Amino acid sequence: MVTLSRHFYCTMLAEFTKIAMFLHIKRIIEKFLSTHVGRFFRALPAPILRGPNAGRWWSIATGTRYFRGKFVPGKAAALPLLLQPGETVWDIGAHRGYTVLLESRLVGPQGRVFAFEPNPDSRDFLERHVRWNRSANVTVFPWAIGGGAGELSFGWEPAGSRSTLACHLGGQGLRVTVKGIDQLIAAGTVPAPTFIKIDIEGAELDALQGAANLLAHERRLAIALATHSRTLHDQCSTLLRTMGFAVFEADNVTIARQEGWPAIGDADVLAFRPERGVSAETLAAFRCIGRHG
Repeated sequence: MVTLSRHFYCTMLAEFTKIAMFLHIKRIIEKFLSTHVGRFFRALPAPILRGPNAGRWWSIATGTRYFRGKFVPGKAAALPLLLQPGETVWDIGAHRGYTVLLESRLVGPQGRVFAFEPNPDSRDFLERHVRWNRSANVTVFPWAIGGGAGELSFGWEPAGSRSTLACHLGGQGLRVTVKGIDQLIAAGTVPAPTFIKIDIEGAELDALQGAANLLAHERRLAIALATHSRTLHDQCSTLLRTMGFAVFEADNVTIARQEGWPAIGDADVLAFRPERGVSAETLAAFRCIGRHG
C-alpha cells in the first residue's frame, strides 16, 4: 500500500510537472507570437480598396473596415467638401491616420496637416501610414491637446473597452504631455489652423477653452468636433456660439439624444465662421454623418 501510494504520488508529480512545463512553454510561445508576429503584420502594407482613401497604403494589422471604406464613412465623405487646397489642418486625435491621409491629399502640396496623437500604439500606425504614402505635408506630434501645458494620465477606464478609440485623458496606463492650442500657436511651434478636426474622447471642451484666442481671431476657421456626452455637447456648442460660430449638427446628434451618447460613442458638430462660406451641399453632406461616424 505504501509502495502504491508512493508510485501514485511520483506519477502524479511527473504529470503535473509536464503540465506546468507545457503551460510555461505555451505562455512563451503566445508572448512571442503576440510580439513578433503582430509586429510582422503591422509592418505589412496593402492598398485600401474602397472609399475616399482607395489606393492609399495601410497596415493589414488594423482590421478590414479601413480597407472597405467603412471607417468614419460620413466624415470621410464630408471632408472633400469642407477642405480647400492650401489650408492648414490640425487633426487632434488623429488615431491611426485615416482622416490624416485624406486631409493631406485634399489640401495638396501647398497645404499642411498637423496630426496630434498621444497614444504610442496608434501613433506608430499613423507614422507608418504617413511614411508609406509619402505624405510630405503631414507632421505628427505625440502630444495630447487640452486646456494648457502640463502632464496628465492617459489610457482606459479600468473596466472599460481597451480599444485605441477609447483612450482618453484621465484614463489609466500612460503619462502624456499636454499642450494648449493657443500656447502652440503663440510659441510658433505650429501655425494657426484654418480647419480643425477634434475627436479626443471627452477632452473637447478643455481643448476649445485652450483655443480662446484662435476662436476669437481666425475668421476662416471651421471645426469638425466629436462630442462624447450630452453635457459636453451642449457646453461646447454654447461656447462656440458665444464666440460667433454657426453650429450645425449631424444626424448622429439626434440619435445620441434619443438613445444616449454611450449608444453611439460620439456625435458630430460642424462649427464655422460665416466668413468661411460653407455651402448648402457641404452642410447636407455633414448632416449625413450617422451612427458609424
